[in-house]
Parts: sequence; C-alpha cells; structure tokens
Amino acid sequence: MSDINENLLEHCDEYATEILKDTGECYPFAAYIDMAGQVHPLELEYDPKNMPKVGAVLQGLEEYCKKEVTQSRMKAYAICCEAEVALSEEEVLTTVCINITNPDDEAPLFYLPYVVSEIGVRVKELFAVKR
Repeated sequence: MSDINENLLEHCDEYATEILKDTGECYPFAAYIDMAGQVHPLELEYDPKNMPKVGAVLQGLEEYCKKEVTQSRMKAYAICCEAEVALSEEEVLTTVCINITNPDDEAPLFYLPYVVSEIGVRVKELFAVKR
C-alpha cells in the first residue's frame, strides 16, 4: 500500500476511534491528502438542530472530493461512515467503513469494528476487504 493510502488510513483510524470513544457513534467525515502530501480532516459543517441525513452528507463529501481530485487540488481522499458488515447470517459487525479513493493506487475497503455497551465503547482490530 502506498504512503498516501497508509497516511489516510492512519488518520481515519485514529479519528474514528476518538469520535467513537467520545460519543459512541460516528457521523460521516473525510480526510484528504493535499498536493504537498499532508493529511487534512474534512467534515461538513452543520447545525446540530438540523443535522442533514447521512446520505446527503456522504454525497456532499464525495462530490466535493471528486471535484478537488479532478482539479488537482488533492491527491487522494478517504470517506468514513458507519456500516454493518455481515460475516455470516448470525454474526453482523457494527463498523466504521474507511473508503480510500486514490487515482494512483487502489485500496481495499477498511472496516473498524466496535461495540457499544453500558461501560463504554470497545474498538476492535481494523480489517480490510478486497474490492
């Protein structure tokens, strides 16, 4: 995996873990690599009283990032959101999906499983699934 993808993955893993431990959930967010190779967080600003639907946030992040890559203002980006992963009919994991888009290096989909209980959030080991 390229340094760009590794840097995006590391940033998103750390940020998602922090959000999960603070709030018990993960509202969609993104990160990107600028043309100098630096990682930056990216979130849509919203009014907590009128939070947009998750689908609208994901669409907005995707459209913005695609445009920025096309116009050579960012090298790559990752969009993160909650997702369920069925390992079998009986076992379904709640995760944060980390979807990296890098025109120069395809990455698998990464999943950060977690469990919320009365004692807090326990984040499990990150895993990847080939596209």
